[in-house]
Amino acid sequence: MLDENFIKNITSKDIKLSHSIIENIIKTCNVEAFKLLCEKSDFIFPFLKERISSDFVKLVKEENLSTIFEFSKIYCADFEDIIVDSWVKFASEDLTDKILDLFEVGTIEQKAYCAKYFSRICDSLAIEYLNEYALSDFEPLKTNCALALSAFGDKVVLNKMKEIILKSEDDFEKLNAFNFITAYGGEEQIKFALEYVFLSPFAINILTNILDFNDINYLKNILDNKTMIQIFQLIIEEYPEDLSLDSCYYWNLIEFIKLIHSFNCAYSGNVLILAREKFKEYSENDIYTFDFDKNVKAEVKNIFKFLNSLDLEFNIKNFEDNFELDVILEVIEELKLAEKAEEVAFLFDKVDIEKQAHIARILKEFNRVDLINFKIVESIQNENIKALIKSYAE
Repeated sequence: MLDENFIKNITSKDIKLSHSIIENIIKTCNVEAFKLLCEKSDFIFPFLKERISSDFVKLVKEENLSTIFEFSKIYCADFEDIIVDSWVKFASEDLTDKILDLFEVGTIEQKAYCAKYFSRICDSLAIEYLNEYALSDFEPLKTNCALALSAFGDKVVLNKMKEIILKSEDDFEKLNAFNFITAYGGEEQIKFALEYVFLSPFAINILTNILDFNDINYLKNILDNKTMIQIFQLIIEEYPEDLSLDSCYYWNLIEFIKLIHSFNCAYSGNVLILAREKFKEYSENDIYTFDFDKNVKAEVKNIFKFLNSLDLEFNIKNFEDNFELDVILEVIEELKLAEKAEEVAFLFDKVDIEKQAHIARILKEFNRVDLINFKIVESIQNENIKALIKSYAE
């Protein structure tokens, strides 16, 4: 029977108390405690999860490896390092053979840990299993197989996944392929994914994977400026509904902002204005950050402080594509720039019909539907969009 204060104590600031609990879990092979820790992981601050994982690995001894094998029956992404790093810590030919056997006959959860182990400790005998399990429906197993196959340089499954991106019409099948490709990583794979990612309804999910596996400094060295701005734009647009704000801390977003600012172009300036307005809202309203730890809360405020210190000029006239136009329209809406109504209306006959509908909506909000060119509206072939735009004038 676990102490009702188990989670409180293992996350305690009293390091001796936390260590004693972890040592006891390891020595007694307390599977129940490890299972509860995994079940409660969503309620533990990330920095505490990192501390717990690190302490487990420090405190585990070679004679306790049987405990780690027992724990491997329970999969938890947040505490994956406890299992894998403990194995790597005592890696040997005999241990690798044992993990290889487990990779063949173990549970799907154990196989996920084994695949991650083989991304760190290369054994060519694992390649056959890695190629087989890379097609698993269990996402952690598939992802870890991608990491391991990348370490081996094996591209059999990778090429199959690229073929899916090019030929499949199923967005969910493509998403699974994108997830494998982004986990596999490398400049070639990242550029391939980004060539198609913005056409996917799951673009932010795919970009999240890219940013989880690659830091900003690496990406800026392999991607052009415009692609970096497009990635940043999508992040800002998806906060906070479809992308958790705590990512701004873990991705070191403030360095991304400094990079975007250094590009010194109309597009980057407009995106940063949009980011400034959104982070102003996040920093001034606790509803967006109340369930995050102090580091994330501080980072949100620091990001707004930095953005607010920049001398940014809004540019409505220069845009090359819908990415840039989207930012212009979003800034106008966000800042309620009614004085820009005539300039917005001027864009009406220069954009596609979906953007025409967006512009018409903005003009409706500004009580300037008189600026809509209804001669152009009558020529729109899509009856739904035509009716929508006309409804703004009613």
